[in-house]
Amino acid sequence: MSTLNGIFDIAKTALQANQKAINVTSHNIANANTAGYTRQRIVLETMNPVNFGGQFFGTGVDVASVERVYDSFQTIQLRDSQSALSRFETRGQHLAGLESILNDFDGSGLSTRLDAFFNSAADVAANPSAYGERAAMLSNARVLSDTFNHAATNLDRNLASVNSQIEHKVADINGLAERIAGYNAQISAVELSGTSANDLRDKRDILLEELSGIVDINVTENDIGQVDVYVGGSFIVAANKTATLSVRQDPRDPEAWSLVLNGGTINNRITGGSLKGDLEGIAYYKDAKERINLLSASIVKEVNLQHAQGYGLDGSTGADFFSPLSVYANASSLNTGGAAITSGVVTDLSSLTLDDYEIRFSGPGAYNVVNLNTDSVVSNGAYTSGAAITFDGLSVIVTDSSRAPQAGDRFVVSATKNAAAEMEVALSDPRKIAASATPTGLPGDNTNALAIADLRDGSLIGNTTFGQFYNSIVTDLGTAANDARINYEAQSNFTQELRAAKETVSGVSIEEEAINLVKLQRAYEAAAKVMSTVDQMMDTILRLR
Repeated sequence: MSTLNGIFDIAKTALQANQKAINVTSHNIANANTAGYTRQRIVLETMNPVNFGGQFFGTGVDVASVERVYDSFQTIQLRDSQSALSRFETRGQHLAGLESILNDFDGSGLSTRLDAFFNSAADVAANPSAYGERAAMLSNARVLSDTFNHAATNLDRNLASVNSQIEHKVADINGLAERIAGYNAQISAVELSGTSANDLRDKRDILLEELSGIVDINVTENDIGQVDVYVGGSFIVAANKTATLSVRQDPRDPEAWSLVLNGGTINNRITGGSLKGDLEGIAYYKDAKERINLLSASIVKEVNLQHAQGYGLDGSTGADFFSPLSVYANASSLNTGGAAITSGVVTDLSSLTLDDYEIRFSGPGAYNVVNLNTDSVVSNGAYTSGAAITFDGLSVIVTDSSRAPQAGDRFVVSATKNAAAEMEVALSDPRKIAASATPTGLPGDNTNALAIADLRDGSLIGNTTFGQFYNSIVTDLGTAANDARINYEAQSNFTQELRAAKETVSGVSIEEEAINLVKLQRAYEAAAKVMSTVDQMMDTILRLR
């Protein structure tokens, strides 16, 4: 109404609205340096007018809402970019760790040790009767073995460290999911009451960005302000409820980890975050370990085969230069039978392929042996507990324990699994180095020593030499590490740009807030002046009576 009381009420609404606006501005200034804070602004609206004397008169101002200055698309972009950045950063860290293990730049790597060993074999060939050259060959062989041992130990240590990191990150993911669900419940309760939950939303966004740094996520919001969060296409947060991400050991590979969410394995569906970098790191470590083991086993096989054909200064022959390769078998944890592999040996070194195999049972009495490298069946037969199963230079004995193997039971057999870790020189007496090809050629015959030295240039691992094979490992590693560095730098720049763009929209500018504060102060003072004026007018009217 166009009365003094009505004007008084208008002034009162102006005072109240500007006071609330000053409160919001003060809150912005107070949180100018608070990480994750989103600038807020007050939304004012005119109150409904009233009809008085055929005319509509305003009734003042009201606070419609306090909203965040927020661009959801920018937030999603930044979250996805942070996920990719964490992936490249973590992948690069693991590749750097691998480079330090296989570093060949300081003259202490495998390439240098390989050359030293074969050079010493050539030295023995040049002077087969000399004790010094023979002793040097054994010494270089021991250094080569020690280098393989050291590399294997460090690879295993780093693999164990990455697996431990994954376990910790899975626990962090579950913890963040619980906290996000908690904020979902709080936000919906606050906003259903008609109040904005801006600060709670900021805190939830901080958790979502932290979660995206660990693993890539998809986020959807419902109409009551709650978010659902998906990891690998499976939900981990649904409103105020959560699912639990767990880690399980792969039943066929003790060094592999499966990430399980809502009953499904999601390893292949994770595309970002440091967790993806860890999974890639495990793949790099395992590949390097398998290739180093294959290189070690190939050297042991070829040197032993050639050495056994020659004669030492003492007339000894048939001796291994390096300790024989061990045969390892791993039973799948999914096996339902009671059988176990009780022994495995190399029976024919010349027939050994150095591939991995799997003995697969189709029932209690029948099996197939499958070469895992070629995916071909190399042997099959009827099973008898305790009877040797022979194939490609290997002999394995499977024995019933509580009961016979059942259909679907599997056993992985490998002669390279721990070759690098177990590599050692079998000879201790330099005179037993078999440099001669015949017993009658002693002591001056060098034919077998030359043959051992020539192994360096033989295409003995696929179509490559030992040196070429090792160089391929180092080259592939260097290429992957360089790609990781380039990707990280590019993604880091992109993330910084996105964060700066988000700050432009949602960040607090002290200068702007100071200007706004002065404006609100003037508006508040003007409203107070109106109220003072109306009070004086009322006082005048009262005196007239």
